[in-house]
Amino acid sequence: MKQHSSGADWRQPAREAAEAARRSGAKALSEMAAKATLLAYGVATPRGVRVARPGDATAAAFKGLKAPLVAKVLTREGAHKSDFGGVRLNLASATEVAEALSAIRAAAVEAGVQADGFLVEEQAAPGVELALGGIVDPRFGPCVMVGLGGVFVEIFEDAAFRVCPIDEAAARAMLAELKAAPILTGARGRAGVDMDALVAALVAFGGPNGVMMALDGEAAEIDVNPLIAGPAGAVAADARIFLSARPAAPTEPAPPLDWKATRAAFRPLFRPESIAILGASSTGGGFGNEVISHSLAFGYMGSITPIHPKAAEIQGLKTAPSLAALDGPVDFAYVAIGADAALEALGAASGKARFVQVMSSGFGESEEGAGKEQRLLETAQAGGFRLIGPNCLGVHSPRGGLTFVGGADPTPGGIGVISQSGGLAVDVILRGGAHGLKFSAVTTLGNSADLTPADLLEHHFTDPETEVIGLYLEDVRDGRRFVQRLKEHGGEKPVVMLVGGRTDAGGRAAASHTGALAADARLWSGIERQTGAVVVDTLDEFLNALLVMQARGGGKGRPTRRVALFGNGGGSSVLAADAFAREGLETPRLSAPTLARLEALGLPPGTGFANPVDTPAGTLRHRDGAVAGEILDILVGEEALDAIILHVNLPVFITSINQRVDVIGGLVREATRIGREGAGVPRIVLVLRSDGTEAADARRRADRRTALGAGIPVFDELPEAAKALGALARWEAAAKK
Repeated sequence: MKQHSSGADWRQPAREAAEAARRSGAKALSEMAAKATLLAYGVATPRGVRVARPGDATAAAFKGLKAPLVAKVLTREGAHKSDFGGVRLNLASATEVAEALSAIRAAAVEAGVQADGFLVEEQAAPGVELALGGIVDPRFGPCVMVGLGGVFVEIFEDAAFRVCPIDEAAARAMLAELKAAPILTGARGRAGVDMDALVAALVAFGGPNGVMMALDGEAAEIDVNPLIAGPAGAVAADARIFLSARPAAPTEPAPPLDWKATRAAFRPLFRPESIAILGASSTGGGFGNEVISHSLAFGYMGSITPIHPKAAEIQGLKTAPSLAALDGPVDFAYVAIGADAALEALGAASGKARFVQVMSSGFGESEEGAGKEQRLLETAQAGGFRLIGPNCLGVHSPRGGLTFVGGADPTPGGIGVISQSGGLAVDVILRGGAHGLKFSAVTTLGNSADLTPADLLEHHFTDPETEVIGLYLEDVRDGRRFVQRLKEHGGEKPVVMLVGGRTDAGGRAAASHTGALAADARLWSGIERQTGAVVVDTLDEFLNALLVMQARGGGKGRPTRRVALFGNGGGSSVLAADAFAREGLETPRLSAPTLARLEALGLPPGTGFANPVDTPAGTLRHRDGAVAGEILDILVGEEALDAIILHVNLPVFITSINQRVDVIGGLVREATRIGREGAGVPRIVLVLRSDGTEAADARRRADRRTALGAGIPVFDELPEAAKALGALARWEAAAKK
């Protein structure tokens, strides 16, 4: 199967076919034109001929075609032929073809479908019927799907998606994801299909020089159903290409990331030496006042100039009457005034700021404000500043001393967060900080009129102080560049994404099976698999994944897969083993030498060693609590283990009448001792379970601080730890590829 070669005109065959269809007034390519386009890029199709009328079906017309034959109606609208009887199979002669065409024409008339001739072609050999499809997503551009085909594509919804372009490895991964994958490789004695030919068809369809990329800007949806795969190849037995309403130029890939320039460009934002505040009140009650107060308390050392038309001083700081009145540009201007006032103030202040964050609402988040948002963007472009927002709360930069949140931990760290929700960013900063997250920066983007998640993603990839990246997304905007950067750099730093609205299919009026199946959840799942970024479902999972990524140093230097559970769990340990299994993590039976060493400790009855290693309170008090370290040392020596989850039910010890031995403290001390050993030993994770009482919660807070100081992540429940380690394992596996 020969794929179309790259070059200046490699898109030409596909785009010429689309243009010809448009000139004729069609909304879709005819099946013949669609198949010719597929064939031009390397997707095999049956041999066939066009017949204008049933009476033209003669033996001479089909000379060279091998029976059995298929007869189909050709339409200009891309209607589902099987829905109204527009196709007939297993035709052996010209007479049978003529009779079939007459019946097809009658069925089309009854269904109100305009026939544009007929197609007679060789019937593809039997095989596994797959659906190969493409859509043009408004955010990510061309996307490719493969799934179980025929009538089953929407019944079983067994499909895998990727953003184009894909390569051979991605095509194989897509096929492996399918529940129907065993059928392809030969299940229950059946012959397998030609996987190389099937992979080649996927790449010819969705690869860098494939059909979807050639029709970028021309096609809205493409449906190849069925793509029949057999031992001798893969053939597109049916194909429909639906044209976009208006043709557009294809989107070219983003240029290589300029690391040095990107780092320099964002320095004024995250380490501003001068700040102007629009919206600080002389009475101290405005949002701008909060940014001043919080940043000063946070340790900001640069100059702050409140902008106020009358007051000479605000919060002890000298004011300026307007942004335009400043002597020179400030690094960062924070705007917390009404939308109209913001437009006026910024329009008069060209060249007076490098970055402007517009906290104000009243822009593109509502239909009425869309025009104002466009004018705001034009003002930014004319004024020479980069715009953050509008409709966002602020920037949090511990190293720069800038924040919009009171009471935040000023300790700088390595987690960079990009959030399209200001309120959720506050949760991330405060709740995440309480659980031990240390930030390089948290940026709220709101409507992302200018700076998009892709821009901030590029910054955090190039920023040496950012080690882990987290994103809360609602509208990616520049999705093509966003996915490209994730594919290029996602294995270098862990990326965790919490995506809002993934259960909504976006109201797409789908013409194809592919479009009907392309819900956001499937697209994001495909993006996770092709980029190595990890997608999570809840805020808690987001924070916990960032926490375990932050503490990812050490370990065995391989993807986390096999774990041991050790603690006073009982039934909770068994349930936890199930939770870890759901995340693709194993709790294997310990080796015979390890079991022998554990049994040689002579621990009290009721202790279990099968993994989970179940140690009741009495066992953990054994030998004045020294047994915890002895067990951990033995488990650390188990070469097969990648992680040890040490879990403690705090109330069992806090409420006990036997307080002579500080079991909890001993467990935490031993865990931190092992954790500090770093590389070459299993990763240590601590779970401190509380019953919500003040005593248990206070103990957990204290022990959490101790463990975090040793780089050990601490979780409240075992299923939370399972989810977090599962996220780490998915990233590790992708990064190793």
